[in-house]
Amino acid sequence: RILNSHQATTSNHQPLASSATMDTPFEDSNLAAIGSDADKAAREAAAKLEVNWEGAGQSVGIEIWRVVNKRDEETGNPDFGIEVWPKKHYGEFFEGDSYIVLKTAKDPEGDESLVWDIYFWIGAESSQDEYGVAAYKTNELDDLLGDAPVQHRETQGYESADFMDCFPKGGIRYLKGGVDSGFRDVDTDGGTMAKLPTRLFHVRKTSRKTVSYLVELSYKSLNEGDAFVLDAHDTVYTWYGSECSPFEKSKAAEVGHNIVQGRGGHAKLVQDVGNDDETFWDLMGGKGDIPDAASYTDDDVPSDKETTMYILRETDSFLKVEKVDTPSKDLLTSDLVAMMDIGSEVFVWMGKDSPKRLHSQASMGVQTYLKNFSRQNNTIVTNVMEGKESRCRNWSKAFS
Repeated sequence: RILNSHQATTSNHQPLASSATMDTPFEDSNLAAIGSDADKAAREAAAKLEVNWEGAGQSVGIEIWRVVNKRDEETGNPDFGIEVWPKKHYGEFFEGDSYIVLKTAKDPEGDESLVWDIYFWIGAESSQDEYGVAAYKTNELDDLLGDAPVQHRETQGYESADFMDCFPKGGIRYLKGGVDSGFRDVDTDGGTMAKLPTRLFHVRKTSRKTVSYLVELSYKSLNEGDAFVLDAHDTVYTWYGSECSPFEKSKAAEVGHNIVQGRGGHAKLVQDVGNDDETFWDLMGGKGDIPDAASYTDDDVPSDKETTMYILRETDSFLKVEKVDTPSKDLLTSDLVAMMDIGSEVFVWMGKDSPKRLHSQASMGVQTYLKNFSRQNNTIVTNVMEGKESRCRNWSKAFS
């Protein structure tokens, strides 16, 4: 149910232009209980009972969890949860899955306290249910860490620079399907399960980042302009096209090195294989003509635009989203929740004295905003608490 909102005024009397698109009553939506005292208490209790959160955020570094969907054996109903992602597979993401990545760092202000960033990553083939679980579990982890983290929504192929910085050695690698479609971790199941198949990664640099894509295991997948990594379990090979850049060669070497390191001494790295390496070409299905260098662009990447700003309020059980005529930092008072859309990223800013109920509702409401205004699903969304703005790389663009 959509209702018209009335013109409103902020506490410092700057006018707002009303926006009715998202004025949906809480009781008519799935936002009704989200963010309530009861909901927050339930999340905090669940977080303390979630064994997979044990030790989360207590030491500097990266921690990763995967959203899992295990069917109830009796009812057949989905039973979603999370599981710890093995460290040796950090940087590998299945396109059909969703993940939560926690980055813990020392406070850059100089004291000994810790600061956190939580990223929930959504694969291109991940289900809506998994997305919802990832978002909910992100809030649960946020509660466990005292509402201190900055939250980021990341989508496959459009990851932020901050997210990519979590994986400085070799970047990230996309794997086809979901982890349950064939992934087996020999080290954790006593060697009784099947190994990962031999895999070929295409290490590709676009204008924004370098990512490794899982491609068909064939010489036909190669081209003269890029670098490739062949993972054959006990041996990992790097192959460089004749026009491959030094940067891509370096990144491919890092990818290969990281894979070998994850095998605990049970694999070796063979770099820059040539035409005389028969084993490599046998694994590739034989030799053939290698295509010329190919060019790649970042298709449909949201671009920066003039900031659009909204103030979010709860009025008579309705979520009111009011568009600001002239975006300004001066409107960001501690009792408000606001949303700033800069095109390439949407910030949800939460004042330190704003109602806790609104925080989760705003996080969910921004998804409605993106849909209603035909925004791309790959738009980066960052939730930031008042006082944490300096930890957001693009925050300064909102009011430049």
